[in-house]
Amino acid sequence: MAFITINKAHFFHNLDVLCAKAGGKTKLMAVLKDNAYGHDLRLMASLASEYGLSKAAVKNIEEAEMIADLFEEVLVLVDHPTSQKLSPSISFAAHSYEALQALPIGTSIHLSLDTGMHRNGIKEDQIDEAMALIHAKKLRLKGVFTHFRSSDELSSEFFWQRANFERFKKRIKALIEQYGLPKTSFHSCNSAGLLRTHSLGDDDYARSGIAMYGYTTLDPLIATFDLKPVLALWAERLSTRILKKGERVGYGGVYEAKSDELISTYDIGYGDGFFRFDGFDPVVMADGSLSKGRMSMDSFCLGGDAPNVCMFDDANPLAQQFHTISYEIITKLYPALKRKII
Repeated sequence: MAFITINKAHFFHNLDVLCAKAGGKTKLMAVLKDNAYGHDLRLMASLASEYGLSKAAVKNIEEAEMIADLFEEVLVLVDHPTSQKLSPSISFAAHSYEALQALPIGTSIHLSLDTGMHRNGIKEDQIDEAMALIHAKKLRLKGVFTHFRSSDELSSEFFWQRANFERFKKRIKALIEQYGLPKTSFHSCNSAGLLRTHSLGDDDYARSGIAMYGYTTLDPLIATFDLKPVLALWAERLSTRILKKGERVGYGGVYEAKSDELISTYDIGYGDGFFRFDGFDPVVMADGSLSKGRMSMDSFCLGGDAPNVCMFDDANPLAQQFHTISYEIITKLYPALKRKII
């Protein structure tokens, strides 16, 4: 059946690049949310732990519990704690004052700051109130962070947000000292922020997601890096036939044979998380061969009779064709597809 390969050497190469930029393995938090960007959460967490990373971030409690045994800390970015007993390594992002109010006493948290993205986070004029509540509820403030809205773009917004974060940090550090709270970690850089910066400054670490998997949306005028895609999608042959001249294949019959040709059907479709192509604009496989006709829910057609075919080992060309970004190509892939390390 169809399968996905995970290139361990490529993954470790990317981590080498990122850790060199960050200043070492202790300076990098692996972002493994959404099934590790479609690569398989447990598999990629195991590799990240084997490499030597000690911190990870995930989407929800379910993901956190799956990998809590592998890391010193796992930060849940979206979900909220429940009454269930959780692994002690799990902490939660608090994105608003209301979230702080709702948290159980003693919860381990990372406080999110709104430095300009305006998606979520505590605003500057809420810092005193938020820190007072953290102290009153005995919340364990393990981290303070922000997120950049334009770190991959050729603009000054990245530096504007960094300056805001530095100003917010000074006030928070003063309040930490005032309330006698333990030392707190600060982190702001995502993949693009880390790759474009010369130094993390006094941040304790960076959070890297997409760059670990071999991709960056960083404007090449800022910098370029030799990142290597980690994931490849493979389809296996279901059947082979001779398509006679004039015969048409698949739904709508949009592909017509110009002469007799050998054609095969393979076991990947839009039900597996691949984009549904309409047959009018062929999709190029990794070896350069072209799809034939419209993609079905569970299959598509291709010339020849190869026993299997690599549909892609680099998501960027597909992202261009489907007018999206590499993130969407890889995160859409069906979690039940078999993943194997090569």
